[in-house]
Amino acid sequence: MRRPYQILMPLLSLFLVRVDLTDLYALKVPVKVLKVYDGDTILVSHGSYRMRVRLSRIDSPEKGQPFMSGVGDAGAYSANCLKKIITLGSTQELMIEKEDMYGRILGDLKGLSLKLIERGCTTLYPHAQFASQQEKFLYLRALKKAKARKSGLWQYGGFRQPKLWRKFSKRNGHRQ
Repeated sequence: MRRPYQILMPLLSLFLVRVDLTDLYALKVPVKVLKVYDGDTILVSHGSYRMRVRLSRIDSPEKGQPFMSGVGDAGAYSANCLKKIITLGSTQELMIEKEDMYGRILGDLKGLSLKLIERGCTTLYPHAQFASQQEKFLYLRALKKAKARKSGLWQYGGFRQPKLWRKFSKRNGHRQ
């Protein structure tokens, strides 16, 4: 006859292996900003370790994605907007939240995501997760104000949600 610990210990070990510490609390790490890939992805280093970080809660247009008006590159505008806000080579505090399905680290640099929304450089990610209703309201209010002021991307009529644009352009062969 098997004893209870012979059954429970393997089950407990499976649970412990699957727990990610960032699920319990966000990690804060000092990093050096090395490169801006696009409006919501950057490259940072922590010592000799380099990480590709996807800024959380935001969604920026893809490179080559036009504005709704059809004129200009919304993705390039968003990337340039991020480059103006963040200083390459600077040391920042990265708050690591989790890893996304593509293996990128999801995180934020001292409220950078909110600053980008306030300046109209990007929009909210449709499936963004917030710590509280107050935080969600803060982001939604910033987006609404940026659209009302027609700042950043919104001065050119905004842009289609990147996921929809990729689907549409792939189907029609317009992807650049």
